[in-house]
Amino acid sequence: MARGGGAFSDEEIQLLRGLPAVANVTRNRITYADSFKQVCTIRYLTGESPTKIFREAGLPPDLIGYKRIERCVDRWKTSAIKSVTGSGNMSDSEIIAQLVNRYEHAFMMRRNLDGITNRPMEHIPVKTQGGDGIDMGTASIIIKQQARRIDELERANASLLDKLDKAIPSSTVDN
Repeated sequence: MARGGGAFSDEEIQLLRGLPAVANVTRNRITYADSFKQVCTIRYLTGESPTKIFREAGLPPDLIGYKRIERCVDRWKTSAIKSVTGSGNMSDSEIIAQLVNRYEHAFMMRRNLDGITNRPMEHIPVKTQGGDGIDMGTASIIIKQQARRIDELERANASLLDKLDKAIPSSTVDN
């Protein structure tokens, strides 16, 4: 089992595929969900550690690799900042507000599309009033809600793994 940025084992691939932060995974590559990339970028720009963000999403650095985390966050941050018109003359908080506003708009569009196709969508807080952006307090609430949801899913995953462990004793799994 190669860890820390190497090739993933079959067991690791299955674990990663079960995480909401992961859109797809192969032996050598992880494709992250757009929502995770956006939340990660915003949290990073507000000063949080990339390692902490990944860890809270169920992506431990000893599995993912510190270098892989560093490269991803840097790539996402650079892309996000470039995507904000006039970002060269803006403060970090203005860039963050623009990114959160864009993120919020994308979720509103998704909600509308889900409504048309009658497919349920997870509850996501969305601003309903007009305005140029949202304040840092609101952005912080959105981020905290996402972190709580990730934590809830990690606990459910751990519980299921525990039940699976009890249902399939390790002596029958080992060769």
